[in-house]
Amino acid sequence: MERADEAVSMHVAGSACSQAVFTVFADELGLEPSVAHRISGGFGGGIGRMGLTCGAVTGGIMALSLALGATDSADQDSKLALYQVVAEYMERLKAFKGSIECRVLLEGVDLWTEEGRDMVKARQLSEIVCNSMIHKAVEEAERILNEKGRFGV
Repeated sequence: MERADEAVSMHVAGSACSQAVFTVFADELGLEPSVAHRISGGFGGGIGRMGLTCGAVTGGIMALSLALGATDSADQDSKLALYQVVAEYMERLKAFKGSIECRVLLEGVDLWTEEGRDMVKARQLSEIVCNSMIHKAVEEAERILNEKGRFGV
C-alpha cells in the first residue's frame, strides 16, 4: 500500500488527520509509529479541534521537521532552510484546496459541537475534504523528502 493510501486508511479507522500523516513517515524517519501517533494527536481538528491549521498540513510539517530540521540551536542554516521548505509545502497545499484552515475547509463547522460533527458526517466532509487533504499532504511531503535525498518512495 502506498504511504498516502495508508494514511487515508488510518484516518478512516479513527486517527486524526495529523496522526495519519505524521505516523506513516515515522518508521522511515527513525521514530516508533506509536510515539508519532501520540505526538501528533493534539494537532487534529485544526489543532485541538479549534479549526485552525488543517491537521494533515501540521502532520506533514512534523514529518518534514523530523527529517530536515536543525538538531541544535547553533544550526541556523538548517532552521532557515526548513522554514523555506515548510512555506513551500503550505503554499502547495493551500493551492490544492484554496485554504489550509480546517474551519474553512470544513465549511465553517464547529467540531466541538455535536451539531458540527453531524454536519461533517451529513456532508461527507471527512471523506471528500479530509481524506483528499491527507492524501495530498503525504504526497507533497514525500516529494520534498525525495528531492532532499531523505528517502526513496
